[in-house]
Amino acid sequence: MPEDWKIGVLSDIANVLSGKRPPMKQIYKTKDVFIPLVGAASVMGYTNEFNHDEKIIVIGRVGTHGVVQRFCSPCWTSDNTLVIKSSYYEYLYHILQEIDYTSLNRGSTQPLITQGDLKKTSVLIPPDEILTEFENIVGTLMNLVIFNQEENQCLTNLRDTLIPKLMNGEIDVSNIKI
Repeated sequence: MPEDWKIGVLSDIANVLSGKRPPMKQIYKTKDVFIPLVGAASVMGYTNEFNHDEKIIVIGRVGTHGVVQRFCSPCWTSDNTLVIKSSYYEYLYHILQEIDYTSLNRGSTQPLITQGDLKKTSVLIPPDEILTEFENIVGTLMNLVIFNQEENQCLTNLRDTLIPKLMNGEIDVSNIKI
C-alpha cells in the first residue's frame, strides 16, 4: 500500500441510509406511475414518487446481499435496501462489489445487514487527488455507457415498432433503393 493511502471505514467516504416503504406500488410502468421502485436485487415495480433524485448506490439490507445497483435518476428505494451516497461515487461502486456481505449478516432465517455494520466496514482510501482523478476518468466512461444503453433502448423500441408494421404491410418499402 502506498504511504499516502490509508485504511479507514466506509463511513469515512460515504453516507449510509435505509430505504423506506413506498407510498404506493404497482408491477407495471404507466403514464402516471413510472418511478422505479428499487428492491434488494433489482427494480421490483413502480411508484408515483421518488425519495432519491441524485446518484446513489443501493445494496440489499434484508434478503438478497451482494447485489450492487447504481441509480442516476429519480427512484424510490424500498425499506429492504441500504442507500449509499458519496462524492466518490465511482470508487465506492467498485469498493462495494468487493465486500464480503455474508460476514456482515446478522439474520438467522432471513439475511440482514445493518447500517452500522456497513458503515464500520474497512476500506482502502487513497488521497483526495487520486480519488478525484479516478472519479473524473471513470465517471466520463460510465456516462458513455449510460448514453449507449439509452440509445440502445431507443433503437430497440424503434425496431419493435417498425418490424410488425413491415410484416403486416402497413409500411411499404418496395420502392426504396439501397
